Amino acid sequence: AKPVTHKLLIERELEGFGIRLNRRPPNIYFKRKLKGGINMQALVSQTVLNKDLVATILREYKIQHADIILKCDCSEDDLIDVIEGNRIYIPCLYVFNKIDKISRQEVE
Repeated sequence: AKPVTHKLLIERELEGFGIRLNRRPPNIYFKRKLKGGINMQALVSQTVLNKDLVATILREYKIQHADIILKCDCSEDDLIDVIEGNRIYIPCLYVFNKIDKISRQEVE
């Protein structure tokens, strides 16, 4: 289980540095404004985000005026990634050395 543990550790480390492996950027339109408050539109029903949660997240970043259009079912982390704007989304290929030491279930 050691290679799988290393894989998870590396994934968490990269996630902390703003690198998202095997994910696409969230389909969220975000635009800061000078006035007009927070205008949020959800084109798809949201399971996690609602207007109050979005407003709370924006307040944490000291944003009082913005247009937000959620074009997919998003999480809080997706919204934060769009607000920060410095995340990198990269496809990843895993290569394991000494593959005979681990089982197929561990790889998946």
